[in-house]
Amino acid sequence: MAWTPAWSSKVSPPVACLAAGRGWSIIGHERRLTLLSDDGAHRWTHDLLFTPHRVVVDGAHLGVLAAHGFTVHRFEDGTPLNEGRAVSRGFSALLARPGGGWLAAGREGDLHLFTAEGRGRSRAPRAPVRALIGWLDRDQAIVHDQDGCLRLVHVVSGADVATYGQDRWTWVSSLERDGMLLRGADGLLHLGVPGGAGWDRIDRLESEVLEPTSAARMGTGWILLELDGRIITAPDADTVHQGTMMNDPVLVIDGDGDETLFGATRDGLVRCWYGGERERIEREARRALVADGQRAADWAQRRRRFDAAVEAEERGDWSTAGLHYEALGRDEDVQRVRRKGGDMDG
Repeated sequence: MAWTPAWSSKVSPPVACLAAGRGWSIIGHERRLTLLSDDGAHRWTHDLLFTPHRVVVDGAHLGVLAAHGFTVHRFEDGTPLNEGRAVSRGFSALLARPGGGWLAAGREGDLHLFTAEGRGRSRAPRAPVRALIGWLDRDQAIVHDQDGCLRLVHVVSGADVATYGQDRWTWVSSLERDGMLLRGADGLLHLGVPGGAGWDRIDRLESEVLEPTSAARMGTGWILLELDGRIITAPDADTVHQGTMMNDPVLVIDGDGDETLFGATRDGLVRCWYGGERERIEREARRALVADGQRAADWAQRRRRFDAAVEAEERGDWSTAGLHYEALGRDEDVQRVRRKGGDMDG
């Protein structure tokens, strides 16, 4: 699938984290949270006491790690639900829990469970982890441990349930619908599907030696951010964005899981790429509107023009309605209103 640059926007630096979903992206930067629509429109900015280094969205709530604390905010406007919780040296990782709630890993160790509103429920003793990868069920999560191994952990007790082999992985993506990506010590990628007692399946991918720092699972496959600044597809390594760490330091990427990809640099430049069907639809929409002297980058402008065509029809202004439909590329509607206006043989 081809990826086409759609828009860019600027937020105040430094950027520390990015999360995205269908219709939105949220950026953690300069003691702030900023929510953008997937067409680049600004929705809100909320000020914080510290720069957030991790944001996770779960329905109407978003969990935020900043400095030593964890807080839960409202997705609709960014306001906090309560004062949150802090631990010594803070939290290193955060996951939304299936069915509601949160799991956080402390930098000094322990797994912390919170309610959906951010109130503490339990703390399980455990050594510090590199990352929280994902869930097998509500009580069992996969962690990437400091020794590089992946383990299944019971989050209430902190006990290990299973170990996924003895391989030491240098980097692991989040667990998505088809599994997770893993980078071995040799730099080659693997795709693993975890089960309750070990791997259900793990395959080495035919790829070049890679050093991914961030990944997003999109509609047709994985997108990787490489250490050298490139954004590529995996495993075929087709280029989405050609950057370098010196002049285009993309810090993190995320996507809506389908055809809209976001990336942000530490200096505050937020970019968006459209892929596949969305890119084609957007391109055709722009071409249609150019004929009437207008360019549109989103469907809001097309909707306004369509509403104007309907209103013109309702008042019997067939000529104006026809012009609007023609700009939208709706040939059948053009012919229909022209017949009503007597411009064509019925």
